[in-house]
Amino acid sequence: MPPKPADDLEAFLKRQDPSMLVGVLVELANDNEVVQARLARLQLADRPNKLAAGFRKTLTAWRRSSKFFSYREAGEFGRTLEAWLEQVDLELSPKDPAAALALFESFIEADGAFFERADDSNGCIGDAVRAACRHWLQAAARCESPASEWPGRLVKLVSDDQYGAREELLRRAELLLDETALRELVAQFESRMASALAAPASSDGPPHEVFKISAALSLLAEALHDPDVKVRAVLSYSPQPNAVQQKAFAEAYLEVDRPTDALTWLQGHWGHMEDTRQNLESDALGRLGRYGESAPIRQRLFERSISVFDLHRWLEHLPEASRHEAMERARQLALGHDDPATAATLLLDIGADEAAEATLLAEPNRIRGDNYGALVPLAQALKTHQRLRGEAVIYRALLTAILTRAYARAYGHAARYWARLQEIAATGVGLLPLESHEAFEAAIRSRHARKSAFWAHVNGKRSDHADEDERDG
Repeated sequence: MPPKPADDLEAFLKRQDPSMLVGVLVELANDNEVVQARLARLQLADRPNKLAAGFRKTLTAWRRSSKFFSYREAGEFGRTLEAWLEQVDLELSPKDPAAALALFESFIEADGAFFERADDSNGCIGDAVRAACRHWLQAAARCESPASEWPGRLVKLVSDDQYGAREELLRRAELLLDETALRELVAQFESRMASALAAPASSDGPPHEVFKISAALSLLAEALHDPDVKVRAVLSYSPQPNAVQQKAFAEAYLEVDRPTDALTWLQGHWGHMEDTRQNLESDALGRLGRYGESAPIRQRLFERSISVFDLHRWLEHLPEASRHEAMERARQLALGHDDPATAATLLLDIGADEAAEATLLAEPNRIRGDNYGALVPLAQALKTHQRLRGEAVIYRALLTAILTRAYARAYGHAARYWARLQEIAATGVGLLPLESHEAFEAAIRSRHARKSAFWAHVNGKRSDHADEDERDG
């Protein structure tokens, strides 16, 4: 039975007898620590000082803990931190925004304790700190303190940032400061920039302080939706901006729908970034309605990549009458392309299913099995289109690549490819010109008989996590 939507559940609960709901909550609290803790906080709803003390106790315990969180554990810890922030925001902030603000500020100041005790490769801790910055801004906006107090406090928190996650305080500063205050903050940083640039320069270029100030001004530009601030900051120390800087300028102007200003920075040739420049140029021209100029650019980009993404970008800027010819051009390019998987992906997209499968069957040895990011979606698309021989080609390439590399972390995936190949064989579909399923399976068993971890997966005796750090031959 499918779950009822939240609004249906709310209406249902409102119709129930209160004493019955009390009984359900007590029952849940006895079995669930999260429910128990929520009800305990609910009892303190009219005593915000006690509620804040409970939240601070949890935060203090985190700060004092010496437990290290591995990569796998760090994600869950990050989500726990964000849940705590949400609880403070929902339960305390409406009743005592100043107390909530103090907690958010303490959390931000504790960021070092979180980062130093976790492998934050997945960015979950950083996400939690950025969320804390947004909560801080919103809580400050609810407080009755003088408006003049906030810029200084905000800048102090940003200046003490050692990990780069507090940048959200400036990026979302509009949650707290009005435009006048933001412009005053920009003026302060621009004054600091002028002073930093006036200092004696070393042979290594501008001092590090210049780049920190420029980063702050770029974030304030986002808060103001005014890329001119960012451009002025960079040009102050780099009057001849490089391609990376020009790209950032153009993207910022496009983000605020100022395509004419974006075009100013999309002139000339960007070397190895030329495709990027042309993509941005076509975007700017398109926004100005200059499709006669943008469509040829997108056509050239597509013809170099023959990617589905670039094809659709080209089609977007073509009149309806020209699209059939463009699709036929795409078909011809795909049929002559040297990468069967890339060609088949495009052919499937334009509805040439039979040609896509034939392309894969013609040269299966040219399919790069290590390109799983492209091959897995391609196999799924072939399955959807009932092109089982093409699907078998792809899964054979993926499986063979994993086993040849002895990539133990992917053995769980390889076992699933093996199982799907058996399902395809069981349909009785003819695989010619491929070798038979029996011959392929026999070759794999012979070549990789000693890969016991893989065969354990195939036999259902091993989980994916067991191979996390294993490499076998």
